[in-house]
Amino acid sequence: MKKLFITVTLIALLSSSAFSKSENVYDLFATGKKEEAIKVLKDFVNTESNPDAKYILGLLYNDASSINLCKIDDFCVDENESNYKKAYEIFLDLYENDNDPRAAYAIGEYYDNHWVFWPNYKKAFKYYLFAAERGVPEAQYNVANMYEFGDGVKKDLVQSVRWYLQCNKSSLCGAGKEGIDDLIAELSPDELDYALSLVEDTIEEVDIRITAARSIVVQ
Repeated sequence: MKKLFITVTLIALLSSSAFSKSENVYDLFATGKKEEAIKVLKDFVNTESNPDAKYILGLLYNDASSINLCKIDDFCVDENESNYKKAYEIFLDLYENDNDPRAAYAIGEYYDNHWVFWPNYKKAFKYYLFAAERGVPEAQYNVANMYEFGDGVKKDLVQSVRWYLQCNKSSLCGAGKEGIDDLIAELSPDELDYALSLVEDTIEEVDIRITAARSIVVQ
């Protein structure tokens, strides 16, 4: 099953001109101050219950082994494996208590194709759909893909075309109708009209990348 996955990466060197006057969590990581950044995140989570800080902390637990955090606190269960259980707990808390679509997408990935978690496409679809309806383009693409092939949900080409076109409104996708000509050809004119009627112009795009850490400024 071919899906779209976005790997979170912190290996991005920012030029000094790109830094804001106030240092933020993303900048701390980019300049190697990882422990300081983590402390800031945990302070925001513990004192303000900040959803952005909590989400980013979940990402860091998830990616700890690949971004050299295994020697910090409990970010890894051993020197080579991220603490995925902790990441999952953080994402689940965000999903259940804050209705966070980014966290829903992260949980969907766990159930979709993660080597630690037992695959469950039905659960993956549930979380992807929640995120897709709330503006996560990666989730919109995956929902379209799952409808196309009947993975975790009954095959439905009308819904597949609808979600591909919804994703095409984002900065992530952009093929337009030309990118799904083969699927559109399988729909009747009425079915295509219905799919088009379901595409919403008012859904705001949600960014799931680590760059959201720029919004958390060091006090």
